[in-house]
Amino acid sequence: MTSKEQPTEPPGSGQRPVLIAAAKEYTHRQDLLDCLICREDVGCVLSSQGYSIYNLDIFPADLADPKHLVQRINEYQPLCVFNLFEGFGSEPWLEASFCEILEKNNLTFTGNPSGALRLCIDKHTLHQQLKTAGIPVPLSYFLKGKETLGTLENISFPLFIKPCREDGSVGIDKKSLVFNEEELQESVTEKLAKFPDGILIQEFLSGPEYCVSFVDNGPFSPVGLWTLDYSRYPECPAYLSYDAKWNENSPEWNLWPEEIDLDYSLKETILHMASRAALVAGCKGYFRVDLRENQGHLFVMDINPNPALTRDSGMARQYMQKGKTYEQLVMKILQLAILNYKKRDDHENN
Repeated sequence: MTSKEQPTEPPGSGQRPVLIAAAKEYTHRQDLLDCLICREDVGCVLSSQGYSIYNLDIFPADLADPKHLVQRINEYQPLCVFNLFEGFGSEPWLEASFCEILEKNNLTFTGNPSGALRLCIDKHTLHQQLKTAGIPVPLSYFLKGKETLGTLENISFPLFIKPCREDGSVGIDKKSLVFNEEELQESVTEKLAKFPDGILIQEFLSGPEYCVSFVDNGPFSPVGLWTLDYSRYPECPAYLSYDAKWNENSPEWNLWPEEIDLDYSLKETILHMASRAALVAGCKGYFRVDLRENQGHLFVMDINPNPALTRDSGMARQYMQKGKTYEQLVMKILQLAILNYKKRDDHENN
């Protein structure tokens, strides 16, 4: 690890500990269990670098009683909260509420601020803000609760349907891509029943998908650009479903972005659009921007402000493809959090 990647407060006998925050709930969902695997991986790295670590389990009751939660945290006088909390299974948007509590109490934590988390989990609002900023997004319609499906203007089949306020491809399955009115009505009815906070009905983008990862507080410099060319996998749906990401027994598990040589102009356009989208969303720390091509045009599909950080995750693989290590990634994220806190503290004191 280079000197530039060392945290500003080096390990030592008197150093304050790092708390690793993650949700504590009973679940069989692999996307939620992945956070606990991530906590183990991150904890092993921090311990190997001389840090004292403690697990900070976040329960639903904690967010209803912020004062008690802050008291729990302050008992440790932590150097930093390494934030792996992504809300709860039925309430993923609470990830922003947790960070808001940390911000209000001037506590240092890794990853994105509450504003970015709150915006990115709401795909409809995110797309509106990106569109206002001149960044292309898929044409889409938002439907919530018991609203009925009216006439969809200026959009044609096939259409793609997904929950508006979920991440990790939750709610994306074989019924997400529809080709006619009958399939549309069936999918909309089913998904609104499961996700009453809203769904998005989008034009389906059929071209390659591009994943751009960042580990930075800005100005943003990408650590990797991977391409998922679905034409190479004719046996799989041309999109990433929940099974593709979390079910090792699914044939879709083989869908995986990879580094592919791209035309220079296309690559620069992708990186520029991804950086602009991250700036609009107010991202910091580490995150991923997903884009997709359709008939020669690029669109920003999503911004993931809390990508998986396990040792074998896409974020880690992209970071390590240039000869860096997983240990350097974890330490870099910690460093960025400490530097961001010091910068904010200096600004408030001036």
